[in-house]
Amino acid sequence: MTRRKMFDPGSVPASFWREQAVQTALARRDIGNLLRTYLSTFADCTQTQLALLTEHDRSDISNWVRGTRLGQVTDIGVLTRIAEGMQLPDDARMLMGLAPADALVTSVRDERELAGASSGRRRLDGSGPSSPRIAICGSRSEGVEDRVVDAAVRSLARLVMIRRLRVNHGPVGVGIEVMTHIADHYQPPGLRGAVAIFGRRNVIADAACVVVIGGGPGTRAETDLALAMGKQILPLGASGGTASAVLHQLLRSESRSDWLEGDYLAALRQCASLSSGASATDIEQISDDFVEMIDHLVQSNLGDASA
Repeated sequence: MTRRKMFDPGSVPASFWREQAVQTALARRDIGNLLRTYLSTFADCTQTQLALLTEHDRSDISNWVRGTRLGQVTDIGVLTRIAEGMQLPDDARMLMGLAPADALVTSVRDERELAGASSGRRRLDGSGPSSPRIAICGSRSEGVEDRVVDAAVRSLARLVMIRRLRVNHGPVGVGIEVMTHIADHYQPPGLRGAVAIFGRRNVIADAACVVVIGGGPGTRAETDLALAMGKQILPLGASGGTASAVLHQLLRSESRSDWLEGDYLAALRQCASLSSGASATDIEQISDDFVEMIDHLVQSNLGDASA
């Protein structure tokens, strides 16, 4: 008996993942429809081979295909095994709510690299034009709006994942919360641990953009260093704490915010306050607007770097 050749998911053309039916299944996490379309398109692939590729029982695949098992999947572990086994390209992974396979979300730096970091104002290209580096500073100290911090963590996690940002963060605080959220909700294949940086100067030394969320005295010390070093600082005022204080400082001093264009200043002001009766939707909007501003700044600086 001739043994069937194992199907190679790497042979699937990129055009398959751009088909409307496939993209709809990915966006809805409808694994049943995804597998049915896959098997009908690639006759050389069998349910048994899909089970081996995705680390599932043959009966699981059969039940999805036949519709006897709920097609929509929310379990990140299951989605990750399917994405890795079927070798989904990054666009397809992100459409399904997973991190891109080559996400750059943290890195190890040694003392020589840190010692070589510029102490002056830099564009947002800390690790080269293709991998911008930001520092995320802040904590849930007294006077901080926890609901705003929660929303900011979610929004920042999406930005870091999609834009493949490199992140500087300390051992505790909002930065490590963002990394944990990425690990728990998107599961990048290479993310097995987050590398915390000790020493406030080291956290900001090679990051041109310093994002400030909430924070207490420790965060204030980091932002004072960042200001002295000419770093670009973006505080989410509505999160309270140090972020609010630093925002007011920036708005009072043109010399400390001269790198900010008018649109950025206006956006910072809009993200500065939170009404007492703010709804969850209002908070999410403030957070998303703030993170969109960070994204625009990142892309603007990358454009300058390539000019």
